[in-house]
Amino acid sequence: MHHSTRAALLASLFAPWLLAGCGGDESTNPAANAGCTDEAAAACLVDQQACAPSGAGCVACGEGRYAGTGHACTAIEGTALTHDFASFEVNPGEEVLGQCQSWTLGNAEEIWVNTVELVQDEASHHSNWTFVPADQFEGPDGVWKCKERNYTQLAAALSGGVLYAQSTQAAKEVQKFPDGAAVRIPPYSRIIGDVHLLNTTAEKVTGHARLSIYGIPASDVTVKLVPFHLTFETLDIPPKATSRFEASCDLKSAYGGPMDLTLYYTLPHTHALGTRMFFGPVGGPLDGQLLMDVRGFDGEAHGIVHSPPVSLDGSTGLRFGCEFENPRDESVHWGFDDQEMCEMLGFADSDVVFESAVSTLDAPTMADGMPRYSGKCETLAVPWDHDKPGGPPPP
Repeated sequence: MHHSTRAALLASLFAPWLLAGCGGDESTNPAANAGCTDEAAAACLVDQQACAPSGAGCVACGEGRYAGTGHACTAIEGTALTHDFASFEVNPGEEVLGQCQSWTLGNAEEIWVNTVELVQDEASHHSNWTFVPADQFEGPDGVWKCKERNYTQLAAALSGGVLYAQSTQAAKEVQKFPDGAAVRIPPYSRIIGDVHLLNTTAEKVTGHARLSIYGIPASDVTVKLVPFHLTFETLDIPPKATSRFEASCDLKSAYGGPMDLTLYYTLPHTHALGTRMFFGPVGGPLDGQLLMDVRGFDGEAHGIVHSPPVSLDGSTGLRFGCEFENPRDESVHWGFDDQEMCEMLGFADSDVVFESAVSTLDAPTMADGMPRYSGKCETLAVPWDHDKPGGPPPP
């Protein structure tokens, strides 16, 4: 595709949502939000925003704050460690892939992370952040080519763990777990984030990312969280149509029977053609219920805190899927650039971490006037050591 044509297409897809965000951080005093109803607060929370002081409309929370219940912006508690990463220049329509950036913590003690905050103005389309022992993927901090150190997200997640994933195009996002719930970063760890930049505007973008992790005392930790990941990688989205892709993933073998999992946080991920992503349990007392149902794409933060947490004990698997509206003349598949994705990251109280991927694509059926696709879901599961050691101290 010609560079200027591609830039115009991307701008047309993203611009309506990028320009639709609410104003600055104004909602800081719960008493000032007497006009905010529970329904209005819930609507604002979909984009991690809070009610405006008048109760009409939503406002984004500034750095160091999060939307909480949606009635007001609340200060993030805990001890913050903050790192500013290198700046990037991204030309109109340009996409940057294959780069990693690292931050060696030098922490002599474990860190129990209750909150992660990302602020970026570098046209970050999406980023995944892991932590690893400091002697893994060795080399100087800064920006480096992922393949030169044989970095993969799966290898990093298994040697260390998953810290955070960014919502599509979100300029600011807070991954805040309920009080007492945390992810453990072992001593002497390094944080690594992949770089996926996409400039959907007609102007050059210059900016960088700032990542903050907020630790809580070990004595305050009541729940040790682990990640799980669901992905539909066999997308074949038909042209000029609305379509649905969904699958059920059997997790009985991962748990040796019914699931033993309590859900704390979920994050959906699609690109601009995604109009819906949903997720819920199969089997057990909550069979058929949707625990996440995010509609539309707007370039805002869509991480969902499940408070109170939701027990999926007794369920036998998970169901997830996405709906897409494809106005193009050609099919769209899983991928970067102007292609699509349908995946979800979750954090849970569980002794097993797993990744479930749809590896096949069945012929579509028709329902509600749209083609519906499914496929076989396969799961890689690993028992999790909540107290795994970190890297060796520096010499």
